[in-house]
Amino acid sequence: MVKTQRSKRLFSGERTGLIMAVFFVLGAVSIGRLFYLQVVRHGGYMEESVGQHQLDREILQSRGEIFMQDYKNNQLAPLVINREMGVLFIVPKEIVEKEKTAEALAEILESDQTLRIAVQAEILEKAQKQGDPYEPIRHKVEPEIVAKIKDLKLAGVYFSEELIRYYPEKESAGQLTGFLGFDGEKQVGQYGLEGYFEKELAGEKGSILADKDLAGRLIPATEKQLKEAEDGEDIILTLDRVVQGKAYEFIKEAVENSAAINGMMIVLEPTSGKVQALASYPSFDPNNYGQVEDIKYYRNLAVSEPYEPGSIFKIITMSAGLDSGAVRPGDTFVDTGETRIGPEVIRNASNKKYGKVNMAGILENSINNGTVFIARKTGRETFKKYVENFGLGQLTGIELTGEAKGDISSLDEQREIYLATASFGQGLTVTPIQMAAAVATIVNNGRLVKPTIIDYIKKNNEKVVENETTAGEQIISPETAQVVKAMMVSVVKNGQAKRAQIPGYNIGGKTGTAQIAGKSGYSEEMNHSFVAFGPLQNTRFVIVVKLSKPQRQWAESTAIPPFVKMANFLLQYYQIPPENQ
Repeated sequence: MVKTQRSKRLFSGERTGLIMAVFFVLGAVSIGRLFYLQVVRHGGYMEESVGQHQLDREILQSRGEIFMQDYKNNQLAPLVINREMGVLFIVPKEIVEKEKTAEALAEILESDQTLRIAVQAEILEKAQKQGDPYEPIRHKVEPEIVAKIKDLKLAGVYFSEELIRYYPEKESAGQLTGFLGFDGEKQVGQYGLEGYFEKELAGEKGSILADKDLAGRLIPATEKQLKEAEDGEDIILTLDRVVQGKAYEFIKEAVENSAAINGMMIVLEPTSGKVQALASYPSFDPNNYGQVEDIKYYRNLAVSEPYEPGSIFKIITMSAGLDSGAVRPGDTFVDTGETRIGPEVIRNASNKKYGKVNMAGILENSINNGTVFIARKTGRETFKKYVENFGLGQLTGIELTGEAKGDISSLDEQREIYLATASFGQGLTVTPIQMAAAVATIVNNGRLVKPTIIDYIKKNNEKVVENETTAGEQIISPETAQVVKAMMVSVVKNGQAKRAQIPGYNIGGKTGTAQIAGKSGYSEEMNHSFVAFGPLQNTRFVIVVKLSKPQRQWAESTAIPPFVKMANFLLQYYQIPPENQ
């Protein structure tokens, strides 16, 4: 009996100890779990809690848009806009008739039979991925295409919206606009206006931090942190949509007709410096900028490609000589066909000799030895000062990426040969936009013209920047400017630019046929240029045409024809009455 009671007590004690051990273990586990939840995982659960009760989101801004002028209709024309388009996607498991669906979609998406077959095969392959809840078919689907596909009411076929950058003028203004491309995962403006005005166009994202209820709705009574998104600024250009389109049409035709490797045309309003058109060919479609053969097509030839101008530079030499008093309009020069400077011999084109000529005759016949005569009379330092005052060798400040300065450093050389060759546009480089501004300065009675493509910039429908025209520095006297303009008109009437004549109007111009410098001297390849203005009284336009390596000998046959077409169009477009019958 005693033994039985002792056994019971022992069993009871063991049971109590076991229970206590279990409670101890459970307590230790609970404490450990609490430590893990409250200390180790505190930050994670706090984030989840905040996520359930707070809304933290970015507010996207809208990128600014770019517009041209439509002067005839007194309204703005879109050049770069944000456009709502569709993303076509399918949910494979919802598509019952996969082959019919693929065929119907391909029929609408592609007009070309060969491409249609390939698209149909691609869609069918994606439609057969049963476990895939989302398969994108095409981005940037035009609204009219979206409507046609929606009308079919195909099972498993859907659209989502996307806002994309759209360029209505396509390749006719590609090098002008640039494009919105990717820098890593971020979209930024590249080249042209998109690149130059990236900060203004981009705007700034906004954000919101606020409490929300269990349904995800904002709780109005609670405090919230809100930063409104700032939309980008809109940019309004000086360019005219119609003039820009014509400039592209004419320069494209000129490049193709002359078999040049490229070409460009500038149309500038001389009194204000406002660019009416700036077109290059070959160009590219910024809507599909990734399809170019070479990224060199992104560069704007008018501002980023300096070249030796050749004989169009002779109008700068003449302006410097006349304005400095080194020569007078009535002075004469006897051309023997060559000028010797040390061991070097300078000759005229085609080795021609012109005998006794006046200053106008030097420009009319584009006499190299004549401009050497003027430059030597002017002197290197004075000549260099005029070249610099015309803005050559410096940035014009036009609002486009990649502008080049050109190079006039040869005028720093003491050897006289550098001054001599510079007088007829050899041994120094300029850009077409610099030459356009220089000619406009002469037309503008000698006052410096600064080229611009910006009319004004607006934000929230209010102008924030307006480009006001201010009188530039007097580079040459009004009297000198009038004489040089008259000489340029004489070049067209009596000289080597007769093809530029337009009945009823006085047109002034100068051609340039310049050899292209290589590593070991000058090659047989040429750059052709023509700079011109019109009409003589109340001048409305300055035009520069440049063609690289055309397969014809002289600029008269390559660069003048596109000018004549553009000038004739402008005279009609602006309804400019004839100066004479």
